[in-house]
Amino acid sequence: MVKIHFLNVGYGDCTIVHFPERTRKDGKTKSERIMMIDLYHHDDHEEYEHIIDYYKKNFQNSNGSLKPIFRFVLTHPHQDHICGLNKLFNDNDIEILNFWDIEHGFVPEDFEGHPTHEDDWNTYQDIRVKKEGGPTIIRTNRDDTPRLYWNDDEDRITILSPSLEMLKKAHSDKEDGTKRKPHEIDVDSISYALALKINDRKIIFAGDGKTDTWQDIFDNCKEHIKNCHILKAPHHGHESAFHEEAIKLMNPKFIVFSNSKDEDDSNGAESKYKKVLPNSSIYKTCNEGSIIAHCPFDSQEEIQFFQS
Repeated sequence: MVKIHFLNVGYGDCTIVHFPERTRKDGKTKSERIMMIDLYHHDDHEEYEHIIDYYKKNFQNSNGSLKPIFRFVLTHPHQDHICGLNKLFNDNDIEILNFWDIEHGFVPEDFEGHPTHEDDWNTYQDIRVKKEGGPTIIRTNRDDTPRLYWNDDEDRITILSPSLEMLKKAHSDKEDGTKRKPHEIDVDSISYALALKINDRKIIFAGDGKTDTWQDIFDNCKEHIKNCHILKAPHHGHESAFHEEAIKLMNPKFIVFSNSKDEDDSNGAESKYKKVLPNSSIYKTCNEGSIIAHCPFDSQEEIQFFQS
């Protein structure tokens, strides 16, 4: 089975997808792989997950060495998605093979608000400039062809967003005709949103796109999002990303919110999800802590959720 770890990191994101080694019906063996989506690391917080320690505890080989991160997907470079990047990439025990990045010209206006933001940003800039011995950098979008990294011989990932149209829009001039400054580039709207197929099941990792992004996805990706099984709610489950038509079409059996208690109380859209999807189960990291979803390859077996 595939195990999906939704980590309790407060107002941020970190999801780890663990693909086991398995043999397909055609006899081909697919190797074990780990995909980490975003990072919001805490060194000394009693409530939230210490991601480096969590990884080292849960992803060891039988000889005690650590399994490599095959694919690190940075949905977009806001602080709550890169926090701890410097610590992760400078940890000699954890190898990262591939790094997914978006095409953008965003630069933070300042580094106030978090003590590691500037170090994490500088590490991110170093990663973007491919260096010998570093991870392979992959920048792609929904309109790219051929899709070498997510076809049936790989991990069956479909890119829902960003599209070329949304990338252009995020960088375009403002409504008043003035040039958009680097910190004003709307990287939320061009964050990666991914659909993962596990045989007959669909898992949607929605990124931080708000309603305009989800209108673009709804208009262009209906078959890829229809009747999914697990939805990691867009933009931490905020009202700003609640697109009713898309939510109804996805019709997930399970919804996961990754958010802090304060943000969830202030901006969470749980009541809207419940109204539209009364039969869906909602899991919130701010209530349950870190959550692990067990998704069997056999679609006759139930998906189960466990607290970490």
